[in-house]
This record gives sequence, C-alpha cells and structure tokens, in this order.
Amino acid sequence: MKKLAFLALAGLVLATTAAPASGPAVNNQTDCNLNHMKCREYTLNLDEPWYKVMVLLTACDIAFGKCMMGL
Repeated sequence: MKKLAFLALAGLVLATTAAPASGPAVNNQTDCNLNHMKCREYTLNLDEPWYKVMVLLTACDIAFGKCMMGL
C-alpha cells in the first residue's frame, strides 16, 4: 500500500512539472501587488469597528490570492 501511495504521489509530481504553465491566465504580478496595497491602505483608513476592518483585510488578501493565481 505504501508503494502504491508513493507511486501515485510521484506520478502527480511528474505530471505537474511536465504540464505547461498557463501563460495567458496568469495576471501581472505588479498589478496584483499595487491593487493589494491600495486595498489595504483604503481599508486601514476606514473609520469602522475593528471586526469590520479585519473582514475587509481578509477580503483584500483573498482577492490578492485570486489575482496571483489568475482566477
């Protein structure tokens, strides 16, 4: 069973490295970073309770992750 799990994991690693990267779907990292900094700056300047600020900062981080992954 361990050999089967090892072979499956090795196959996934090889398939991942052999697959071509999707170029057009990936966003420009500079734009993602700039948007993330603006989002955080805007959120931290809000006059809202701390829990609303934390939720909005989390939304900024999620949007940044989606931008970086090209989703």
